[in-house]
Amino acid sequence: MSFRLPAGLRVFLYSEAIDMRAGFCKLQALVTEKMKENLYEGCVFIFFGNNRRRAKLLLFDGTGLVLIVKRLDRGQFMPIGDFFSSREISLSDLERILDGANLRAAFAAEKRKRESKEVA
Repeated sequence: MSFRLPAGLRVFLYSEAIDMRAGFCKLQALVTEKMKENLYEGCVFIFFGNNRRRAKLLLFDGTGLVLIVKRLDRGQFMPIGDFFSSREISLSDLERILDGANLRAAFAAEKRKRESKEVA
């Protein structure tokens, strides 16, 4: 990812695929009505399209809303719902996702580690 988001941002995933023609108003409505979150509290919200080749990030920078769109030239973003039990993720996970990383192996290892601790 060639740009960096400010440290300390909370990152939220929207769990359903969206129509990638959606703009500021539609995405803001999804954040407030469906996710029940406040867009103006220093958070970034990420949305994916049906084919997982495009992602949109929506955030408030203190002066206005910012909409960032990323389209992968090859491949797809990983199926987010399969790997995150919460809709909040870390900023480093967001950066890895936007870099096109497939985090399947990393999340599978983390899950096995958690499960082994639960059994012990």
